Amino acid sequence: MQVVVCLTSFNRIDCARISMEIIKLNWAYKWPVVHACSDDGYTRYIEDVLVKREPRPLTSGAADLLLASVTAAIERFQADYVIHLEADTWIFDQNVIRRYLEKLSEKPHALIAASSWSTDCIPRWKRSPSFGRRLRAGLAGVIRPLGIRYGIRERKSLSTQFFIAKATPAFLEMLSGLRVKDGDILEKMLYAAVVDRFGRRAIINMPEREPVHPHFRHACEPLSLFCQHWPSAEDAPTARAHPDLTQDDLLRGKKECLATAPLMRHGPYMEQLLNSSDLRYYNGNAKRSG
Repeated sequence: MQVVVCLTSFNRIDCARISMEIIKLNWAYKWPVVHACSDDGYTRYIEDVLVKREPRPLTSGAADLLLASVTAAIERFQADYVIHLEADTWIFDQNVIRRYLEKLSEKPHALIAASSWSTDCIPRWKRSPSFGRRLRAGLAGVIRPLGIRYGIRERKSLSTQFFIAKATPAFLEMLSGLRVKDGDILEKMLYAAVVDRFGRRAIINMPEREPVHPHFRHACEPLSLFCQHWPSAEDAPTARAHPDLTQDDLLRGKKECLATAPLMRHGPYMEQLLNSSDLRYYNGNAKRSG
């Protein structure tokens, strides 16, 4: 089967180059990389295909890049499966992807493997001055062991940061039919489109990352997934900005995660991140928090 990595980027260009070095220099199975990019100043690096797009607002721009990358993967490589990664979302262990490719191939009705973009309300409820919300947090602790996912919101969504999908004509047609506006949430729209067209059975969930917020938003060790926006521990947000996260979560940046990753080869952009004492260059003016 032909597997193609679809990488999309707007202004996190250094993240995109390192993601390519992870994929092209370290993954055992050599899959082509299609990079759809809307950064005016970006020039081709080691991707197999570069698709340049015009910058657009956040949600419509993300949808445009996603469609452009998948279209090129199918047209240029006759892809059977596509792996979508946003530029700042690194996957170190290719076996994570191979495991979900096997699950997709084993189920004829399955179309896409992804986590949701869900939020666990308990951490916020526990800190709330409202007695009612603190009571809800206690109730959730009692009934969740029974299999009731009380207090987990936005489950009807699919993470666009990282997903694996069968590159069927129907999937491409579905992506082409997405109509997004400013203020839309692409993760919700993708879920709705998949379920409307193919049914809930088309989705294979990634339980390792559930719920995504707050504890797996920036990293998910079981998926070897790292997507922090801050390049190093020195740039990490304060505990006040992210009270739901542990001190370890807050202190780790891309630099520290890369330094401990079991990678055989380092490319020049990896070396620059690991060895530079001044990381103000990293990703230019891209937002470093959130």
